[in-house]
Order: sequence, then structure tokens, then C-alpha cells
Amino acid sequence: MQVILLAGAGRMGSALLRGWIGAMGAGYHFVALDPHAGASLADIGAEPAPGSRFSHASTIRDLPSGLRPQVIVLATKPQSIGDVIADLKDRIDAETVLVSIAAGRSIRSIGKAAGTGSPVIRVMPNIGASVARAVSAGFASAGTTSQQKTLVERLFTSVGQMTWLEKEEHLHLVTAVSGSGPAYYFAFCEAMIAAAEAEGLSSETARALAIGTVTSAGQLLACHPDPVHLSATVTSPNGTTAAGLASLLSDGMLEKLSRDTISAAARRSRELSQDPEKRGNCE
Repeated sequence: MQVILLAGAGRMGSALLRGWIGAMGAGYHFVALDPHAGASLADIGAEPAPGSRFSHASTIRDLPSGLRPQVIVLATKPQSIGDVIADLKDRIDAETVLVSIAAGRSIRSIGKAAGTGSPVIRVMPNIGASVARAVSAGFASAGTTSQQKTLVERLFTSVGQMTWLEKEEHLHLVTAVSGSGPAYYFAFCEAMIAAAEAEGLSSETARALAIGTVTSAGQLLACHPDPVHLSATVTSPNGTTAAGLASLLSDGMLEKLSRDTISAAARRSRELSQDPEKRGNCE
């Protein structure tokens, strides 16, 4: 049985864990290491998936003495990763795959903290994992085997989709586009609701229409991943949609806003990777 140890079962960590247990099948022992997550994970412990195991440890001392994880997923805040690795040092060897989902910690710094020559993989998922719709991208250190990459890929494709990057540096852009991206769509949905209310719709009607529209648009994109074509199919010449789009796209406003948004988030990701004093919650 392969052991997957999750260090940190907060919002993202617990979303990943629930997806793994529900989709990975038999042959895995999932261990959550988190002093605060016991109550929130109680339902998982009550009904473990057939052929798999789940256990929770509040501290390192609570882990079984012989437990040797094949994969350790670091889902803590970036500034805590060094301490977690130090605490787990006795359970890490050259074959242990260290997977970090934290922004702002490079493969080099994680490998240096471990000091074991272990393969290191950085993955940036997003909160879509909570509904099995995560969008993830990863980069693996040079010593990672194809089998190790396959195992990690299976973990993240069990909660959505995953792609591999050619450069670690690109993770800053991944963080900006998909890691932080859901919040941009939520904010736009909020703005649509407020605009509809300002024009006279009730709060309940505005909310139902705006949220339903964003949801249906996402489902259409999932089935037909061509936003240019989809936009054309709902835009009649000189119609209402054309008028709205003309305002939205005037003077390159939307393009500039998108560029500024992605640039700001990517810049913050780079700052977090360079200055330990600035590291905080990267969500």
C-alpha cells in the first residue's frame, strides 16, 4: 500500500484529500498531518473508501513509527515548509517525492531544506479541487522518475486536470492565471449582480441570473473550449450582446484590465519567492 502524507489539511489540502480518497481507488494509505483538522475530516475517517486507508495525525509524534511515505504533499503556508520538512526529516529519503503546492518556495529551496536528494515537484492547483474541477500545473526536479511523475499526476488528475510546465518560472504565471483566477470570475459575477440591481432588478433575481449565467458559460467552455467561437455564436450583428461587448471591449479596456490583473498577481508571486519576510498566505 502506497502512503501519501498530506502536511496541512486546510481549505486546499482538505479539498485535495477528499478528491483523492474518492477517486484514487484501492492501494493507498492517505495520512493527514494537521493539528487543527481532526473535526473537519471526521466524516472521512468514519467511512474509508474500500481498499484504501485514511488516518489523521495532529503532530509528528502521532505518526506510526514505521510509516514511510512514498509522497509527501506540502500544503502548508510557504513560511512553514522548512519547519515541516525538518520535523519529517527521519521519514524522508532519496526516494521520497516532495510535492509542494505553496507559492513562493522554489524547488531548490525545498530540496536544500530536505538535504536528502529527494525529487521535488511543485504543483499549483486551484480551489476547483473542492468540486473535482481543479486546474493544476506542475514542474518536476531533474531527478524525478517517470513513475514518480505519473503517481503525482494521478493525484492531481483525480481532482481535475493537470499539465506539466517546461520551466519552473512559469509557475508564477500559473499562480496568476489559474491559482488566483477563480476569484477574478467571482468578482466579475459580483459586479454583474451589483449592476443589475442598480438597473432595477431585485437582489434575488440579479443574483440568480448572474450566477446562473457564469455557471452555464463555464459549462459551455468545458464542452467547447473555444471562447472566440462561443462569443460569436451568441452575438448577433447590431444586437444587444454586440452593444454590451462594444462597451466592455472599448479602448482595449478589458484587455488592459486582464493584463494588469495577471501581471499584479504574477509579480506578487515573484516577490514571495525572493523575500522570506514577505511570505504570507498566498491565496
